[in-house]
Amino acid sequence: MTGTDLHEDTQGILTADDLRFSPPRLSEDLLAPFLREHWAIDGELNRLPGERDQNFRVTTSDGCRYVLKIASPLEDLALVDFQIQALLHLENSDPGIPVPRVRRSLDGNLTETLTTDRGDHPVRVLSWIDGERLEHFSPPSSGTIAQVGALQGRMCRAFQGFRHPGGSHFMPWDILNGLVVSETLCNDYLRGDLAERCAPILTHLSTIALPRMRQLPHQVIHNDAHSGNVMCDPNDPATITGVIDFGDLLYRPVVVDLATSLASLMETSEAPVEASATLVGAFSEYADVPPEQLELVYDALMARAILIVELLQFRAEHTEVDASFVDEDIPAVERGLERALTMNRSEFHDALQDAVSMRSIDE
Repeated sequence: MTGTDLHEDTQGILTADDLRFSPPRLSEDLLAPFLREHWAIDGELNRLPGERDQNFRVTTSDGCRYVLKIASPLEDLALVDFQIQALLHLENSDPGIPVPRVRRSLDGNLTETLTTDRGDHPVRVLSWIDGERLEHFSPPSSGTIAQVGALQGRMCRAFQGFRHPGGSHFMPWDILNGLVVSETLCNDYLRGDLAERCAPILTHLSTIALPRMRQLPHQVIHNDAHSGNVMCDPNDPATITGVIDFGDLLYRPVVVDLATSLASLMETSEAPVEASATLVGAFSEYADVPPEQLELVYDALMARAILIVELLQFRAEHTEVDASFVDEDIPAVERGLERALTMNRSEFHDALQDAVSMRSIDE
C-alpha cells in the first residue's frame, strides 16, 4: 500500500501490516541505556499505548517526565521527520499552543538510531504534557468543547503555509484515502444492522462527498484531536492543558480535521448538534471554515464515524488488543456512529452555519 490512496490486491484483502498497526516491542533493558547514552536521561520507563510507535513515559528521580518514542524499521523516515518538523513549526509559529516539544539528543540530533536484529529504529524524545485524558471526564461541558475547538483552530492557523514531503502519505485514519468506502471494510467490519443503515451514506460519500472534499484546498492538519488525545486538568476538567499524538498528521482540508473531534463528541454528547456547533464556532474564531467546506462537515463527520468503527473492528480481529478494546472501545464508537446516524443533515448544517456566522475570524 503506497501513496495517499487505497491500493488493494486483486483479492481485496487488507492486513495489519498494510495499516502498520504493529509497533516495535523493544525491552526497557535495551532502551534505558540507549536513552542515557544519547539524551543523558535516566528514569523509570512505563509503557504507553501506541498504534504505530512504541511509546514510554520516562520519569526521572527529580520528577521530570518525557515521552520516548521508538518507530518501526519499516516506518518511512520522511514521515518521522514530518511529525518532528510539524512540532518545531508549531513551536515557532505559535509557541503558546500546548503541544509536546522535541528534545534534541546530546549530539544535537532530532532522532537517534537504535539498531536491532529487526533493523534501524528511529528514536526521539518529547516533552511531557501534564493532565489527564479528556475521555476520563466525559461528557465535556460546552465550555470545554469550545476550548477544544479553539485549540484545533489555532493549530490549523499555525500550520497554514507549512509543507513537508511526508504530508502526502498513506494514513489509515484518513477519510479521503478510500478505506472507509472500500468493499473490504464495508462488508466485513460493520456489525449488525450498521452495514445496511450506513449503505446510503457510503454511496453518497463514494460518489459525491469524498470527491468534492479531495478538490478542496489542503493544508497540514493534526487529524487526531479526539478525547483520548486532548488533555485536561484533573482538578478542573473544564481546563484544557494540551493536545498530544502527532502521528496522524496529514495534508488535507480543515473539514477532515473537524471530523475527528466531532466524531469523538458523538460518543458522549447527548446533544450532538449543539455540541458540534459549539466546537465549529470556536474553531472558526482562529481558522476560516468557508461555505464550501462547511457544507461538507456532516459528510466528513459521517465518514470518520464509520471509519472508526470499521478500523477498530479490523484491529480487534487481526491484531493483539486488550479485552477493554473489545468490551469498551468498540461499543463506544458504535454508540457514536448510532448517535450520528440520528442527526438530521439540514438541522446539523444550519446549526453550524449559525455558530460560524456569530464568530469573527481572529486576525
